[in-house]
Amino acid sequence: MNSSQQRIAQYKKKVLHLGAIASKTEFGGYSLSLDDAVFALVKQGTLYLRGSEAMSQYLDTHPLAPFVFCKRGSAISLNYFTVDDALWQDDVNLLKLSRAAWRDAQNCRTYKQAHRRLKDLPNLGIRFETLLREVGIHTEEQLRQTGVKQCWTLMHQRNKHLGLLTLFYLQGAIMGLHHAVIPHPIRDELMAWHKEFTTRCVKNPVNNIRVLRAAL
Repeated sequence: MNSSQQRIAQYKKKVLHLGAIASKTEFGGYSLSLDDAVFALVKQGTLYLRGSEAMSQYLDTHPLAPFVFCKRGSAISLNYFTVDDALWQDDVNLLKLSRAAWRDAQNCRTYKQAHRRLKDLPNLGIRFETLLREVGIHTEEQLRQTGVKQCWTLMHQRNKHLGLLTLFYLQGAIMGLHHAVIPHPIRDELMAWHKEFTTRCVKNPVNNIRVLRAAL
């Protein structure tokens, strides 16, 4: 067990009341999260807590160094602050600031999810965001309400080169998954629908628009 792993184990004991903290490698160290909201970092045995209103108040009288990492030769400071020896020994403030950091992370995550663009969804990007906007789909909620098949059909009317993989991209975006890990029953159902769709279009090339609607 390295120094960072030891610090994480010690920290979990100190803030046991927060809940089951998960850790994963990030920034050359580890990120700590609760309910998928990252609120702390650990690197080379040092713990850093996410900034919050409570942390700002604490910093007024207890200056703490920010977390700094290098990217392409430039030093970048993140909104995370070192838990020094004094704070590490202060169990009351450590728990208080940890809880505030977690809540701030939760609020930020909720806001981003409510305001994220289509390009930020799994499997999509600027190109697919543009295609979806061209058929009147501008938000994640509109994508969900319209449904994968109808979205794909509308997009296919404008771009006949879109195929089965695009169906998987859209399904994964709605489910929050990479298209390669969509459950097999769902993939099989989409494949069957796409096969029926293309078969109908081949048999009825003149009435293409009517066939597109019928496939839904």
